[in-house]
Amino acid sequence: MGAQSKMAGLLDGYHIRFAEQRDIPALIAADRAASELFRPTGLIPDMGTIPESIPADELSQAIEDGMIIAVSDDQGAIGFAMSRIQGDLLYLDQVSVDPEHGQKGLGKVLMFHVFALAEDHKLSGVALSTFRDLPWNGPFYRNLGFRELPRKKLEDWMLEIEATQAESMDVSQRCFMMRPVRRGLFLLSR
Repeated sequence: MGAQSKMAGLLDGYHIRFAEQRDIPALIAADRAASELFRPTGLIPDMGTIPESIPADELSQAIEDGMIIAVSDDQGAIGFAMSRIQGDLLYLDQVSVDPEHGQKGLGKVLMFHVFALAEDHKLSGVALSTFRDLPWNGPFYRNLGFRELPRKKLEDWMLEIEATQAESMDVSQRCFMMRPVRRGLFLLSR
């Protein structure tokens, strides 16, 4: 079984651990539920009647790469932080928490584990691409110490991500943000 975080006691009924392949169906359900938050914003057109989720093969690879999840003692996996190393940064592909379990600080706890992963890999920081003004996007990350990167500082891989995003959404509403690693964070152990 995956190891639990040292912060597990802070959230009664929840814990943080590394994902396992058996978590994929629950992660797909959590991703779909979290995606529903975007439907009324109009920022992601063509969501359809059932929001698309991250494909199972991408989740499987993320699990192999050390994906971190939030787990409800009653329901299993209800949130995740999916990241990958890009150069000297840890790129946060996505953090999602099923809204049924929202507003409990789980997203913030997942982010602290992402910061610790970046530190463990001796990277200089964590980067992400997000909607600039949605409360659970840009403002959430700014409160965690992220700062928007000026366009002239975007790396080639960031521009490639932006080009892919432009196929399905208005990227003028988005920005890249970065937060330097701060030493001395805890980390999950396997």
